[in-house]
Amino acid sequence: MNILLVEDSQTDAALVQRYLRDGNDPHVVRVVRRFADFAAAACENAWDIVLLDMTLPDGEGLELYRRAREIAPTLPVVILSARSDEELALAAVAAGAQDYLLKGHVDDVTLKRALRYAVERDRMQRRLENGLAELERQRANVIRLNAQKNELIATLAHDIRGPLTAIVGFGEMLADGGLEGEEATKAAETIVRNGQRLATLSDDVVALSRIELGELELDIEQFDLAALVAEEAEGRLGQRTIRYICDAEDTTIVGDKRRLRQSIDNLLGNAVKYSKDDTPIVVTLHGNANSLTLDVSDQGIGIPNDELARVFDRFARGSNARRAKIAGTGLGLFLVRTFIERHGGHISVRSSVGVGSTFTVVLPRNGAGLSVRGVVVLASDRNVREGAAYELRARGIRVRELAAADELAMLDPVSPPLATFVERRNFDGERLRARVPESMRGAPFIDIPPHFLGEELVEALRESTSAPSQVDSE
Repeated sequence: MNILLVEDSQTDAALVQRYLRDGNDPHVVRVVRRFADFAAAACENAWDIVLLDMTLPDGEGLELYRRAREIAPTLPVVILSARSDEELALAAVAAGAQDYLLKGHVDDVTLKRALRYAVERDRMQRRLENGLAELERQRANVIRLNAQKNELIATLAHDIRGPLTAIVGFGEMLADGGLEGEEATKAAETIVRNGQRLATLSDDVVALSRIELGELELDIEQFDLAALVAEEAEGRLGQRTIRYICDAEDTTIVGDKRRLRQSIDNLLGNAVKYSKDDTPIVVTLHGNANSLTLDVSDQGIGIPNDELARVFDRFARGSNARRAKIAGTGLGLFLVRTFIERHGGHISVRSSVGVGSTFTVVLPRNGAGLSVRGVVVLASDRNVREGAAYELRARGIRVRELAAADELAMLDPVSPPLATFVERRNFDGERLRARVPESMRGAPFIDIPPHFLGEELVEALRESTSAPSQVDSE
């Protein structure tokens, strides 16, 4: 045990040192004689506990203890004083001191026991505080998710009602024979278009459910991406002028055609939704030997600069879109990013408010990204482990949960994790690195903060890895 002894009396300090250095379990003791020296030493982060005299040349009494707590709030403190003052002792303990010992009334056994118990009580208190903080974090997260769920349900109800009204209305008119010729054709087209809107909503909700349950699977095939983009662009021609430019000779790609179609449909749908009817949408497809790049540009309302970092988050919607009362679930771009990253690609956005937005998707040609890695969450605290894993999975990232450091050795060295999230208060990342197979030692260890949000975990992952597009989804 490393002990910082704050004692101005040389005689008392020598006696305490002798008590603590005797025996089979000697302690490391450093003595400082003034409070100013304590303030400097406490910043070294080398101490398990502080043994504090209540009367020093530059401070005394309960105020001295309070100043010590301000400087080192996480260090347990035991007071060793010559003042036999029960009221002062109770006040000190009430303020957070672990114990109040009287000089001349302790020996080596009682002093060591008092310090040992104080350290253990402090650890238990920290665990309790962390547990309560974690419960509060989870409570806040449940409240947030419940609010998002309610908003999603309300939005879906609104978005479903419109297409259903159109389908039922025009369907009844056609059934009654009230429409003929061109009017009947337009009515049928309206029914088809609104049916497609409902299908898109259904696909998005089902995809979200599969992602959160870890059941998203890809049906891999080789196909022509240019033809797929052309089909989706042609399907929107009745809604907006779309300029499609493809300057790549070979547009063959390996991937899940359905999920990439869903991604393109969401990007085009957003471009239509957030721009004026008289402005064109420009779609370009170009590539190189290794990848194909798709740009979707509009002249719409744009995205505020301070919201760009969150635009791909689940349920995220721009503040200007809300003010304009433009309907939307906030799922589309989250799903697009999940699907694209699942293919080993990545998506980015450039935008200016009132000018428009350009979304850029880069996809590897040969499907190499389909075998990319996920992450590990290592935490002995079940609440922390499951909470972090849930937040990461909810953002489309493949996660393996571990409760003990020894389990790292059982990871597959052929397909190592991209990174390991660590509950740092219980595990040391550098020591853990020595336990994993050599092929995994290049992967970063990332701290799980005491009070984390899912966005913070993903951002930490992106900052810690050189290739954020390699994050695998489930």
